[in-house]
Amino acid sequence: MKILAILIAITLTHLFPMLYRYRGSGWLEKYIRKANNQLSILPGWAGVTSVVLLPLIPLVMLWLVMQLSSALLGNLGIFLLAIVVLLYCFGPRDLDADIKAYLQAETTADKCKAMTHLCGPACNTIAGDHEHPIDDQADILNDSPLMAGAVFQQALRRWFAIIFWFAIAGIIGALAYRLIEWLSHRALPLSDQQRENFRTVCSAMEWPVAQLMTLSLAIAADFDSVYSAWKQYHNEQGHSLFEGDNGFLRAAACSIVLTGSAGNDGFADQLENEPHAVVQQAMDLIWRVMGVWLAVLAILLLAGWLN
Repeated sequence: MKILAILIAITLTHLFPMLYRYRGSGWLEKYIRKANNQLSILPGWAGVTSVVLLPLIPLVMLWLVMQLSSALLGNLGIFLLAIVVLLYCFGPRDLDADIKAYLQAETTADKCKAMTHLCGPACNTIAGDHEHPIDDQADILNDSPLMAGAVFQQALRRWFAIIFWFAIAGIIGALAYRLIEWLSHRALPLSDQQRENFRTVCSAMEWPVAQLMTLSLAIAADFDSVYSAWKQYHNEQGHSLFEGDNGFLRAAACSIVLTGSAGNDGFADQLENEPHAVVQQAMDLIWRVMGVWLAVLAILLLAGWLN
């Protein structure tokens, strides 16, 4: 039922983009303040303890709701709860709708507003990379590689990471990633050490997702170009496969989009490498990657490896 829940949630998110209004995380700020006040006496609260306990308590509550749903409605209750949790975790906004708003924006001010909706709290950084801030948001609008990277980074955080962890660990996995992502990147009452710890955990959870997205991009577009960009990124960064951030995904996406590989195979229109066109091609590639993921999930379902 997992793949069916994913398909229904994606469809509802696409058909009803206004669902983002019900994805608020205001409760999380109140919860963190209360937890910091009452649990700060625990040893290691500024470090590992808070990283474990802050997400754990909401996850335990979700587990109790799962047990109640199962007791009342059986598998149907779990299925319906899975759809609700996926709808809550996808986003915060529909990526396709935000891309469309950006493409239809006519003025620089409108484009900057659309970029804020697209990138959220990370709109002042290079595709969500907190180590390389950009002072003027308008700079992003004129930088094709940054725009392509931003689209893929947002696709990872809004869709693919949720799908991956839902497939791996069910409802608990989907909410666990979303909580960690919120704790990593939203303006919440956390200490610098706590936020850095959550970012480390978030990067670790996103790493396998980014690798699979890169592999899917290679399958859906140009394998040689993607592999060359992936390998060159690791060589230039000077670290091994399991070190560093997820910049290899952005590098691969930029390589495909900016070299025209996405347009040359007949799927996307051949477009010039201006930011407006790059965003359109990047979104086309995202849908192709999604197609690969859903096909693999269907195969796993038929093979009996995915319940």
